Amino acid sequence: MALCLACQNVNIPNLIRELPVGHVPDWWAQLGSQSKPRGMVHLHDARQLPVSAAEGCPLCGMIIDAILQYNNPSSPPDVTVPLPSHSKRDMAQFKHHWIKSPIYLRPNYDPIKSAFPEQDVAHSWHVRGFKAFVPVDHGVLTGQIRLFAPRDSSAAVSCDVIGRPALPSSDSPAAFDLINRWMSACLARHQACRETFCGTIIDESTAPILPTRVIHISRPDGAICPRLIETNGKTGYYVALSHCWGSPAHKLPLMTTQSTLQSHLAGISWDEIPKAHQDAITACHRLGFDFIWIDSLCIIQDSHADWLYESARMGAVYENARLTIAASHAPDSSEPCFFTRSPPPHSIELPHVSQTGQHEGSIFASLLPTDYISISPESGPLATRAWATQEWLLSRRIIFYTAACLVWSCKMVSQRESGASFHSTARNPRWKIIVEKYSARLLTKPADRLIALEGLRTEMGKKRVYDVYCFGLWKNSMPDQLLWYCIRAAERAECPLDLPSWTWASVTHGVRFLDIKHSKNTCHGFRFDETSKVLTIYGAASKVATTAPFAKLSEEKDATPDDMLALIGHPPTSPPSNMIHLLLAQDGSMLGWVVLDEGRTTSSNVTCLRLMSKKVPLPSQDGVKKKVYYDLVLLLQVLDVTDDTFERVGVGAMTTTTPWFDDQGDSHIRIR
Repeated sequence: MALCLACQNVNIPNLIRELPVGHVPDWWAQLGSQSKPRGMVHLHDARQLPVSAAEGCPLCGMIIDAILQYNNPSSPPDVTVPLPSHSKRDMAQFKHHWIKSPIYLRPNYDPIKSAFPEQDVAHSWHVRGFKAFVPVDHGVLTGQIRLFAPRDSSAAVSCDVIGRPALPSSDSPAAFDLINRWMSACLARHQACRETFCGTIIDESTAPILPTRVIHISRPDGAICPRLIETNGKTGYYVALSHCWGSPAHKLPLMTTQSTLQSHLAGISWDEIPKAHQDAITACHRLGFDFIWIDSLCIIQDSHADWLYESARMGAVYENARLTIAASHAPDSSEPCFFTRSPPPHSIELPHVSQTGQHEGSIFASLLPTDYISISPESGPLATRAWATQEWLLSRRIIFYTAACLVWSCKMVSQRESGASFHSTARNPRWKIIVEKYSARLLTKPADRLIALEGLRTEMGKKRVYDVYCFGLWKNSMPDQLLWYCIRAAERAECPLDLPSWTWASVTHGVRFLDIKHSKNTCHGFRFDETSKVLTIYGAASKVATTAPFAKLSEEKDATPDDMLALIGHPPTSPPSNMIHLLLAQDGSMLGWVVLDEGRTTSSNVTCLRLMSKKVPLPSQDGVKKKVYYDLVLLLQVLDVTDDTFERVGVGAMTTTTPWFDDQGDSHIRIR
């Protein structure tokens, strides 16, 4: 079907043109980010959009489908809410809402302004699509359109359009060509991707020492014939695999044990290798690698000594790998890396106009994918696996095989096969962020709670040479790292390890950390006894009394939660309300709130240990400036009266008009 006159004018020069003064709608300022308002008017009368679509204009119809796909008539108009799929005729229900006002198209640029892995061209625009804004009587409807161009087209070569066509499959020649281009560009241009987690620079021109054991992929004639080898200091470029083991009750991967070691050294039958591992080995072979490291095959699984030795070196395995393959959407090793894909979305051919005004080939428009889970590594089963935390952080280059696309991630670029770059949170090196992600993930063996971070701890310890690691916390980052709270009630009895109560690792669920912005340390003298697992802190402590859960107490006192929060401050929102209790002084006055680790205490009289504090100004009344004291505290109860040892039962905050702890004096508090 032919494009209408308005859609025939949709091209890169028109999309990126600065809107004239006086032609920018009032709501445009709410979009933010762009220093100059760029875009174009599509139709001058929004009421003509359904008419043009009904007359057969494919792009007008696609804009309507995009609106139905991501319809949000609220203001500001760049926040989208997915809706079920509709056909164009469903727009009839909106017919009476159309108003006589222009439709605007605004370009979407790549966030990092890069055509990676291709070389950037001067003065290119890096457009990856556009957003349509359709005015209606109750706001503005929005819809997003993706633009892409074939690799050798004028639009792609000029880097004006950086979107790429979808690959036919994850194991197609085009897929391996793209991975090789990603990898070659990273090796050639990214200095940061040669740096390890601890700051060591890797010489990419020299092959690293191989891990203790690797899978040798092929015979000299090139045929795939995997066998386990013991490297004995041999060097070579290799790939590491990040994958889900699966549940012990279901499908565990093929493993090397003491009884199968010799047979695996002789050769591993292809038919015995699970599908995810077959696909990873095939990918390595197609990419030109001779070796792959797979934990289940390269560590002797029933040898505790070998497992401890190798787990401590796992960080170096992933850091020194040339590439890590992540089977991100395979729930266990029996599922593939190369998933069967659905057909790509329908596309519309548009004329490409160069920046000089010449008609040079075509670009294509399509709807954005709606199934975000199928293209996002952090939405796949592998993202729920605790071991993946350090594997992703330490790997310098990762290719994620998701259910619907390939995703490249290195220290400089995260990009889907479509050409869409995005900012990944998986590489944040702050320890608290790492713990928050890691603690909520799953372990096949719960006893691995700390060991699954050992490789990362080892690498981080190389740059924290004057620091001490204490059961998941760093001494020089205390008391900050002691201020964690559970996002659901914990049962410490479920933890198979004998861990002290002050560490987040003593609970088997996810944790978060309290906001410490502008707070200062009020305690010091941290001492840790590795044998007794007692942490000694020199600080001020005071006895308090906890009460019923916050929500229940607000009902009993016939006070709204907002009234009570005005007095004691705001607790975090992620724990269930029954875990949040009020802190009361011995005389019954409200002091603050606490999140209880297990949702309860075994004593009505508990002790608050102040860790950090700040002064918060109150709104001025009658010209008098006032401040409240905001103290972050650990809630403790007596564990052993014979040696005056406490255990942690929660964490919280006290909000008082006078310095509550100043009269208490500092003392040594022992916590186990």
